[in-house]
Amino acid sequence: MSVIERLRDAYIEDLIEDEDPEELLAQAEFLEGRGLKGGEAMFVPEEWFYDEVLEYLDPDDVVFDVGAGDLRFDLIMAERVKRVYAVEVNPITLGKALLTIKYDLPRNVIPICANALDLPLPQDVTAVTILMIHRTWEIPRSWRRQAKIIYTTHDGVRFLPRKARR
Repeated sequence: MSVIERLRDAYIEDLIEDEDPEELLAQAEFLEGRGLKGGEAMFVPEEWFYDEVLEYLDPDDVVFDVGAGDLRFDLIMAERVKRVYAVEVNPITLGKALLTIKYDLPRNVIPICANALDLPLPQDVTAVTILMIHRTWEIPRSWRRQAKIIYTTHDGVRFLPRKARR
């Protein structure tokens, strides 16, 4: 079974399990304390967007993936790009993903547990991916000046080319 299949199975298993109400409350408070609102806190693998997003990436791209979730898409991108900074705010989601991936984590995938908006964009980043249809925040201008932006909405994939400084 591939790593991607193991991650998919783990995600489905988590959906089926009954959640402890206290754990759900603690998770909600944690995510709210990090500035996430409403549906932003939900991890939903948006697999239907993967192929279209990949079309915008080049082999020499260094990707900053916001809301990496279970790292499924990051592993796919890692086969096609130079490096992936996989940023996920939820330590439980990221931790479970890393326990599932184990030692199959590619060297060019760098997991980061943080709110991406609290981090400086690494200098080598050339592309930012945001597969979060429930995003409520504005994409920072500094990101637009440094990298191309590929993001999802309820209507599909959107692309913003790098906006050079004036």
